[in-house]
Amino acid sequence: MKRCTPLFHSIFVTALLAAAVGCSSKSFTITCDLSPILALYDGGTVIDSILVQYMLPDGEYATLGRAEVTGNVARYSGIIEEPAIGKMKFFLTVPGGSGSSECNLILEPGDITADEKFSFHGSQGNDAVNAALDQLALCANDPQAVQDLVDEFQRKQNDVTTTAFFSKTIPQLGLERWAETLGSMGDGVQNHPYIQKLSESVNRALAGQEAMSPGARYRDFLGTWEGKEYKLSDFVNQGKYVLVDFWASWCNPCRKEIPNIIRTYNKYKDKGLEVIGVAVSDKPEDTAKAVKELGINYTVFNETDGSASNAYGIQSIPQILLFGPDGTILATGMRGEEIEQSVKRALK
Repeated sequence: MKRCTPLFHSIFVTALLAAAVGCSSKSFTITCDLSPILALYDGGTVIDSILVQYMLPDGEYATLGRAEVTGNVARYSGIIEEPAIGKMKFFLTVPGGSGSSECNLILEPGDITADEKFSFHGSQGNDAVNAALDQLALCANDPQAVQDLVDEFQRKQNDVTTTAFFSKTIPQLGLERWAETLGSMGDGVQNHPYIQKLSESVNRALAGQEAMSPGARYRDFLGTWEGKEYKLSDFVNQGKYVLVDFWASWCNPCRKEIPNIIRTYNKYKDKGLEVIGVAVSDKPEDTAKAVKELGINYTVFNETDGSASNAYGIQSIPQILLFGPDGTILATGMRGEEIEQSVKRALK
């Protein structure tokens, strides 16, 4: 952290001087309704604090300040010398523990507001990105048209920060073509720390896509529960059908799937089904609390040092996989009734 202090101090002092001379052309405000964040979780969720951050040249984030919350609206005002990748980081108390959520934007002069999807509008770069995304949506099924639009955006934008941010937001390309597009960007964009982090994320997601594809062999990882060590291979590739649920106590969509998993387990455990719950990025004490609250009656353990997330390139949870007796994946991406239906088909 010491290496970040001089740069942050310099920017902070510059911002104060700019404010003192009335440099309104460099000022920005952010206003956002918090409902979309709260809607991701069950009732009882509390937003403890919101930090507004910006990306440093080394890719780390420094904090500009704390947003003020009035009712269900968050606001922040500040000064920015040059456009920068920004982040709003939400710290939450959720059913079963604590968690955080975050969203990115371009910090630049303007009155910036967030819509219900937490896309930001009201400044030059943010508006340019959103306009391009609207065009992308119209040609999402035409790979060449998508690529031409991306190339055109890159030619028109002289601001590396805006182009780097745009490259984060083009899911229509798919992971493989997304990676190709990143490779076609100019050196300034490719060397931007935001893009370097994005490339790492895409590569992990591509590896995870392969690791979780039906027909793929299991990848082992480590875990612990109440002082005891576990491996995935203690259960998978042992001649039984195994449903593996990657989840966390703070993840509301995960908690909503638990009753479906319990119901499936109770119905098929005497017919050769094993169920394993693997808590990722979760505190053991929070996992234990959730196990009791949700009435989980199958084996649960916490991943060790991100080993499960790394093995399967997990970018989001829940991730539910069904393994066959020989350790190959039979089904993935299941939700709701699909869980039981997949198990039923496998056990026929």
